[in-house]
Amino acid sequence: MECLDENENHNHMIIEDNDEDIDDSYIKAEDKKNLLITIKKIYEKNYYWADSCLQKCMILYHYKQVIKNINKDEYLEEISKSDINTLLNQL
Repeated sequence: MECLDENENHNHMIIEDNDEDIDDSYIKAEDKKNLLITIKKIYEKNYYWADSCLQKCMILYHYKQVIKNINKDEYLEEISKSDINTLLNQL
């Protein structure tokens, strides 16, 4: 796994070194952002000694593992429920 350039745009599929595709396209951008922020805080606190490149690699690996373990159907169902509830509460 190589260190990523901060200017690179990673909005599509993330590909692991073993060429296994991790499909995160169905996850809302806000949820991706919150997940990455949470993981980053964990690694900044627990691995403060690691340089930025190592932290980025660990964060990306952790992100991929979380995405691999998400049940896509349950996630999409939960999103649709929360969107409906939000709309109903705004009436």
